[in-house]
Amino acid sequence: MSGFRSLVIMQFLSGLGAMLGPLYGILMVDYFLIRKTRCHIPDLYTEDPRGTYYFKRGINPGGLLAFLPSAVLSIILGLVPRFEDLASFSSWLIGAGLAALLYYLVSDRKRIYIGQSADYLSVGQASY
Repeated sequence: MSGFRSLVIMQFLSGLGAMLGPLYGILMVDYFLIRKTRCHIPDLYTEDPRGTYYFKRGINPGGLLAFLPSAVLSIILGLVPRFEDLASFSSWLIGAGLAALLYYLVSDRKRIYIGQSADYLSVGQASY
């Protein structure tokens, strides 16, 4: 029974790791290549439909379009026994690379993003 538990844990961790690779690729492309490190901190914490990160009903369609096929491929590479040679690190790397490429292709690269600091929100700056 102990061997079965360790197999289930390993499969769960492999699947989780396979899905984190594409998420990482999308986040890095969005932050460094699309937004050019400009981050609007107050909009990160709002559900206002006019906010920078609201997209369409709170979901980024481009991110989803890049994530789904990349995650599926990464999970297949990570969990199907035939691909066990790729299972450890390569499935994560392939998923991250594919998601990054797909997200870059479907993103609106012409939009101008304006960053806004949230220094006025920090505890050290608050007046009591």
